[in-house]
Amino acid sequence: MGTRKWLDSEVTVLPGVGESRRKLLTKLGLRTVGDVLYSFPRTYKDFTRVLSPAQIREEGEYLISGELVDLTERPVSGGRRIVQASLYGDGSYARLTWFLVHRGRGFTYIYNRLQKAQRLWVFGHAKRALVEWEMNSPEFFLRPPQLGLTPVYPLVSGITNRMRISWAEFALKHLDEIYECLPSHLAARYGDRHQALRDIHFPSSWEALDKARTRLVFEEFFLFHLGLQFGAAQRDGFAHRPDGLLVKRFLGGLPFQLTTGQLKAIADVRRDMESTTQMARLVQGEVGSGKTVVAQYAAVKAVESGGQVAVMVPTEVLARQMADRFRQAFQQIGIEIELLVGNLPRKRRDEILDRLRSGTLQVVVGTHALITDDVSFRNLTLAIVDEQHRFGVEQRQALGRDAAADMLVMSATPIPRSLALTLYGDLDVSTIRELPAGRKPVDTRLIHPSQRDQVYTFVTRRVKQGEQAFVVFPLVEESDKVDLKAAVQEMERLKAGPLKSVRVGLVHGQMGREKDEILEAFYRHELDVLVATTVIEVGMNIPRATVMVIENADRFGLAQLHQLRGRVGRGDKQGYCFLIADLKTETVRTRLNAIRRSNDGFLIAEADLKLRGPGDLLGLRQSGQPLFLIGDIVADQELLQLAAEEARALLQQDPHLAEYPTLRSELNRQRPAV
Repeated sequence: MGTRKWLDSEVTVLPGVGESRRKLLTKLGLRTVGDVLYSFPRTYKDFTRVLSPAQIREEGEYLISGELVDLTERPVSGGRRIVQASLYGDGSYARLTWFLVHRGRGFTYIYNRLQKAQRLWVFGHAKRALVEWEMNSPEFFLRPPQLGLTPVYPLVSGITNRMRISWAEFALKHLDEIYECLPSHLAARYGDRHQALRDIHFPSSWEALDKARTRLVFEEFFLFHLGLQFGAAQRDGFAHRPDGLLVKRFLGGLPFQLTTGQLKAIADVRRDMESTTQMARLVQGEVGSGKTVVAQYAAVKAVESGGQVAVMVPTEVLARQMADRFRQAFQQIGIEIELLVGNLPRKRRDEILDRLRSGTLQVVVGTHALITDDVSFRNLTLAIVDEQHRFGVEQRQALGRDAAADMLVMSATPIPRSLALTLYGDLDVSTIRELPAGRKPVDTRLIHPSQRDQVYTFVTRRVKQGEQAFVVFPLVEESDKVDLKAAVQEMERLKAGPLKSVRVGLVHGQMGREKDEILEAFYRHELDVLVATTVIEVGMNIPRATVMVIENADRFGLAQLHQLRGRVGRGDKQGYCFLIADLKTETVRTRLNAIRRSNDGFLIAEADLKLRGPGDLLGLRQSGQPLFLIGDIVADQELLQLAAEEARALLQQDPHLAEYPTLRSELNRQRPAV
C-alpha cells in the first residue's frame, strides 16, 4: 500500500544521528525511523498544571513554581557539593536540594544558572519534611515549560530524552506513509490510527493518552491474533464419520465414569472432527484430569473413519508411557499402536515407515522423530500433540504438513485465559477442571529446613511400603555450573545419608542418554526415589509415586510448584508434597501459603501470572523483551479477548482478507509468509 521512504530508512537519517549514535540506538532495538515511531514512552511527566508550594496536599510528582530564595552552595565530603534553595509561593515554601560532584574551582553549573533566576519552575517528587515540602534533585526551568504531558522514553548512556523527543517528532512528520489498517467498523470504535500515534507520544491530556493507548493495544492484539489464525478458516479438513460401533465399544469399555469436563471436551472434539473445517483444539486441564481419554476417543473416531493418527510427545520416556497407555486402552477393540523414536534399530524404523506409507499402521506414537522428512502417511486425518508448550507452533504444524489433518493439542499446565489466548490464539480451547472420582487432593505442607530429616524419614517409610518419591532441587539455569555442582553434591549427600537404605536415581539437565535410562528405570519401579535438578518431566505417570519433596521451594514459581505436586497421588493412595523453604519474608510466606491452601491449578496460575508476569511464567521472555510493544496481557485482558474474537469473526467472513487489502498488507509486514 504505497512506499515507506522515510519510515523504512535507517536511523542515520534522523537529525544528529551518525554511526556512533546508530550503534547506541541499536541497543534500544531501534534500527529504522519506523522503529522510533513505534517505540513508545515508558511514562509521562505531568506538566498539565502548575502549582504553588501551598497547593501541594500529598506526596507525589508535581510541577511547581514560585520565587527562588535562600540559594546556597557548600562543599561536602568526597569532592561533592550540595546546592540548596527554597521556592516561595502563596505563603509556603518548598525546599530544593541538589547533590553534585564538582572538583573544579568556583561554583557548580547548577548554582550559576540558578543565580540568574528570580522565579523558577521545578518538577520532581515532593515529600514532607518537618515544616515544609522538599524535592531532591528536581528538574528545573528558568522559563515556563510547555504545558501538557511530557514523554519519557527508554534510554541508554549517550542518548538523552530530549534527543528521543526530537526523533519522535521527526518520525511523526511521516505518518502519511502509514495507512489505516483496521476495518472501518473497528477504526470507528477504537479511533484513528494517525491520531493515536500522535497522542501516544505527545498527548494533550490523560484522556487523550488513554484513548490512544486503547487503540494501539487493540491494534497490536488484533494483528497478533489475525496472524495466528490466518488461513485456519480457509483450510478444509477431513469430515470424520459420526460415532459408530468402534467408538461405542471404546467408551462402553472404560473402567470409570467420565467427568462432566471430559464429556464436554469429547463433545467439542466430536463436533470439530465431523465438520468440514480442519480442527485446531487445545484440551487443557489439571494433571490427572483425564485429557488422555479425550485424545484416545479422537483416535478411535479417526481410525473408524478410515484415517491414521499420529501422537507426538516431547521425550522418549513420555512417548513410551503414552504408547503403553494407548495399547492398554485399545487392546479390546483391536487397534494396533507402534512407537517411533529416534534410537530405533534401522530395520525396525523402516518397517514402521513402510506401514505408515501403505496405511496398514493406524496409530503411531513418537517424539520429534515423527516430523522428519522421511515420515509420510497414506491418510493422516488426526494429529495429537501432548504438552504443547514444549513444542513450537511450527513443530506442531509440521506434524500435519502433508494433509489437512485435524489437530488436537493437550496441556497439563493450567494457563490463565489471557495467557492461553496468547500462546494458543490459533486454537479453540476446551478446559477440564474436575479430577476423576476418588482422586484425593495432595496434602501440601510447608517445612522449615530444620525439619528436613523428618521429611526424609517419612520418605523412607513410604518407600518401604512399596511407594515411590520425587525430590526436586532448583536451578536458576541448567547452564549454571556452580549451582549445578552444589545441587549434585547435595543429592549425593542424600543418597549417602538419609536415603541410603533405598534405591535412588539422580538426574539433571546436563545428562545425555543416561537421563532417559534413569527415568525409564524409575517408571519401571527399579528405583524408589528420583532426585532431580530439573522439573520432573511433565506428563510422567507414576501411579506408585506418593511423595514429592521440593527443596528451596521459594525459588520456584507457583504454577511450577503446582505442576510438580501433580506428579504424586495419581493412584489410589494419598499424595504428599513437602515444600522445604526458609520463610524469611512476608512475600515468600504469602506465595507458599497460596499453594498450600489451594489445589486449583487455574487459580494458582492466575496468581502466578500477576506475581511473575507472562514472560517469566512459561519462559517466554527473552533478554528482558516484553511479549508485546504496548499491550499487557494481564492489565489488558478484556482487549485481548475482544481482539481475538474480532480476528476470528473477520476471518470467518473473509478468510483471504480479499476485502481488506490494507489490513493484509499490514499483516504481510509482520508475517511475510501470509
